[in-house]
Amino acid sequence: MTTERNDVVDAIIRAERALLLLAYIIERDGDDFLPLYEKLEHHLTELRGREGTKERARRLLSSYSRSGQANEMRSKNLSLSASAGPLPYLGLPDR
Repeated sequence: MTTERNDVVDAIIRAERALLLLAYIIERDGDDFLPLYEKLEHHLTELRGREGTKERARRLLSSYSRSGQANEMRSKNLSLSASAGPLPYLGLPDR
C-alpha cells in the first residue's frame, strides 16, 4: 500500500471518529453543530471516493476479523475457501 493510500485511510478513520463525536454532541446539545456535521460528512464521502476498492475490501475484512464477526460468518455455513466444497443452492427444487 502506498503512503498516499495510508494517508487517505488515516484521514477516513479520523473523519469517521469526528462524525461519531459530532453525532454525540448534536444529540446532547442540539442542532447548532448540524452544518459542521454535514460538511464533515461531505468531506468523508470525498475521501472514500479516493480510497481504492481493494483497500475498502481490506478494511471491511479487517473490521470483521477484529469484531469477531468472521466467526459468525463461518457459523452460518459460509465458506471463503473452495476446499470446503460447494454449498448447496436451496433456491430451486431438485430435478
